[in-house]
Amino acid sequence: MLKITDLTQFADIPCQKLDPNFPNSAPITIGNSIVCDGYTDDKTVAIFTHFHSDHIVNFSKTLRHCDHILLTQPTFDAIKVLRHSNLNRATIEPMPLSPHKFCTSKGETIELINANHIPGSCQVFVEMEENGIKILYSGDFCYPGLQVRKADVLVLAAEHGTETYDYDTDKPSILRTIFREVYEEITKGESVEIHAHSGSMQDIIEQLENGDDGDFIPKAVPFLADQKDVDLTEALANTYGVPFRKLEEATDNRLNELFEEKKPYVRFAPAATNTNQQDRASKVIQADVNLGFKNHGPYFTTDNHTYFACLSPHSSFSDILKYVGEVEPKLVLVDGTRAAKDTAISLARSITEKLQIPAIPKYCSY
Repeated sequence: MLKITDLTQFADIPCQKLDPNFPNSAPITIGNSIVCDGYTDDKTVAIFTHFHSDHIVNFSKTLRHCDHILLTQPTFDAIKVLRHSNLNRATIEPMPLSPHKFCTSKGETIELINANHIPGSCQVFVEMEENGIKILYSGDFCYPGLQVRKADVLVLAAEHGTETYDYDTDKPSILRTIFREVYEEITKGESVEIHAHSGSMQDIIEQLENGDDGDFIPKAVPFLADQKDVDLTEALANTYGVPFRKLEEATDNRLNELFEEKKPYVRFAPAATNTNQQDRASKVIQADVNLGFKNHGPYFTTDNHTYFACLSPHSSFSDILKYVGEVEPKLVLVDGTRAAKDTAISLARSITEKLQIPAIPKYCSY
C-alpha cells in the first residue's frame, strides 16, 4: 500500500528558475506525461483549464514543444481571440467534457470535468493505468454546481482559501438583481456601467439578454465594451443558450454621441478600472467578489452611484472545505503560485486540522 509520501511522485507544482513568469503561475504536473496550465520541457501532453491570463501565460511554449494540447472548445475559442491567432495546429485538440476520455501514450486516462468557474472552465481528472492512482486538479472552481470525483491526490487552487472569503451568496439571484437594477435605469432613460472580469462579464450579458419575470431590455439599447471584450464575447456567444445582441466598441466618439442624444446604453469595462465616462452613468456596478459583503450583503452601495455585487466565480472558504471533503483525497497539494503564499499555507493548515487530510502548500519563494 502506498504511503502518503509516495503519492507526491504522481503530482507536483514545480518552480522553474529560468522562467521569468515565476514565481507566479507555476505548471501543475501529473503522472508521467501531463502538465496543466503551464509548461515543462519533460511533459508531452498539456492541458489548459480556462482562458484567464494566469493559466495560459505559457501557452505559446506548449505549441512548440508538446505533442497534444487539450482544452475545451470555449477555452480554445477564447485563446484564439486573446492571442490574436488562428491557431490551426494539429496538436491542439479541443475536447468535450466527461465522459469523453483521452488516453496518453504513457498509460494515463484524462477526463475534463466542469469547474463552474467561467465559460469553458474545467477540472482535470487523471487515472494511471499502471497503479490505479487517481489525481484531480481543481483549477479555478466554484462549489457547489460542479461534478466532483474521488481522487487519491488533489491539486487544489488556493484562491479564497481563508475565512475572509467565507460568504454565502446565490449567483443566479445576484445576476437577476443586476438585471433589475439595469432594467430600472434603462426604462428611466439612464445609462449603466458594469465592471467585471472576463467570463463573469459574459454571464452578466446572458442574464441581461434573458430578462427576468417577463421584462427585457429593448434590443435598441446598445451594449458597448472595449474591443477585446467585444471579440471575446463574440467568441463565447455559442456557449450560451440565448442570442446576444452585437456588442459595439466603446469608443469616446460613440459614447459622446449617445450622451449628447440622451440615449440609454449599457457599457461594460474590465473589473477594477475607471472609465472616462463612468460619471455619466446613473449607476456603476462593480461585479465579482467584494470584501464589503461581510458587513453589507452580496449587493450593496455606499453612495447610491457605485454598487457592489458579490458575483464571485470562486468557491467560498467553507465550500472549498466541502469540496475537499467530497473528493476524499489521501493527499492535497495546495497551489500557492496563483494565490498569496500565506493563503496557501493557511488553507493547507485548515484542511489538515479540520478534515484530518494531509495538505502541503506549494509555492515558489525566490
